[in-house]
Amino acid sequence: MQAKILAAGMGRRLGELTKENTKCMVPVNGVRLIDRLLGQLSALSLNRVIIVVGYKGKELQEYVTSQYGQQLTANCQLLFAENPIYDKTNNIYSLSIVKDQLQQDDTLLIESDLIFSDRFFPMIVENPYPNLALVAKYESWMDGTMVRLDEDQHIVNFISKDAFDYDDVDSYYKTVNIYKFSKDFLQHQYVPFLDAYTKAVGNNEYYENVLRIISMLNSHNMKALPVGNEKWYEIDDKQDLDIAEALFADDKDVIRKYYGRYGGF
Repeated sequence: MQAKILAAGMGRRLGELTKENTKCMVPVNGVRLIDRLLGQLSALSLNRVIIVVGYKGKELQEYVTSQYGQQLTANCQLLFAENPIYDKTNNIYSLSIVKDQLQQDDTLLIESDLIFSDRFFPMIVENPYPNLALVAKYESWMDGTMVRLDEDQHIVNFISKDAFDYDDVDSYYKTVNIYKFSKDFLQHQYVPFLDAYTKAVGNNEYYENVLRIISMLNSHNMKALPVGNEKWYEIDDKQDLDIAEALFADDKDVIRKYYGRYGGF
């Protein structure tokens, strides 16, 4: 299995925090998002991790290479792919850049502006279903792509922001933006649809739109795996960062934040 990390975004809403670095270089309680993510991935049996870089991509690549070298673990390569037009495209283009590698193995797809429980990767990897999306029951703070499920947890529809209906929120789940795709699904369904979609609609789109089309044609291709009470947060702005730090803080983090030291801990 391999992992693809999308880290091409600019993170404008984080202001000064992303003036010199991309979003995944922002620290949460003193640990950069990218370090936390790579640490969680290092516990899995992966053969490679591909990081798609864009804004401040050279700085990110230099940092990751300086910390980890060319390998995340003894059996796992660290590779990079560049989106040179990150400011004119959306995540569908960042993913299409690595479409050839996508078809070579079962794949985890992760967005880099997330912080989440250490349980997430074991949950999705150990689940026997080959094509899975981690989801959370809708709450008012959530934004972005929603899904609806049938009684067997198959995803029957991806709901865009434009189609969001507050009358239906009781049936909505939010995508956590962590997916598992089988090699077969990627080769014979996702990548062919990805190619057709980008040719027809363009590159300033979201890769979830392709999943939405597939779900409309065949509602049994993908299942959802609800994360229950496991913690996670998506960091887009300074308020999100403050919430994430509070959500994932331990006693040492609280003392460091408010007193600038660890005291007697």
